[in-house]
Amino acid sequence: MQIKRLLLPIKGQRVDQDTLRFASNLVRHEHGSICLLYVIEVPRQYPIDAELPSEVTKCEDILRSAEEFLKSCKVKTETEMLQARDAGPAIVREAQERSVDAILLGLTYKRRHDSLTLGGVAPYIIEHSLCPVLVYREAKPDEFTSKAREVATSGAEGRR
Repeated sequence: MQIKRLLLPIKGQRVDQDTLRFASNLVRHEHGSICLLYVIEVPRQYPIDAELPSEVTKCEDILRSAEEFLKSCKVKTETEMLQARDAGPAIVREAQERSVDAILLGLTYKRRHDSLTLGGVAPYIIEHSLCPVLVYREAKPDEFTSKAREVATSGAEGRR
């Protein structure tokens, strides 16, 4: 699969740095480019074009930092900030308008009711995107690994 144009939605999460590295490796061989996208989800009680200065400042800082990293990796980069009600449809629409070859989603490791969850945005994008969607789920954080070891150890001790 050749990826010349990649859409990478970011949100300032701990997984972003890993997905930035992964994305740069994906497009570097093809001399491709990455479009960094930050979607500000506007609550329904506000108009869609409401001014949200704290969100905009946060977005600009995150995009600037990610862009600097990608430029240090010698990867062509574009940045885009959107305001939308829901991130999923905005990301799918942006991918179509930009004719990207793929979308790369970075997911934090989340568990709910003892099962892994993808959140609300990822399933929408996976289902509705017309281009391939690559998912990069971060490694299981140490807190989960430590708890799993404790459970395994206490279970083994109980069987003795």
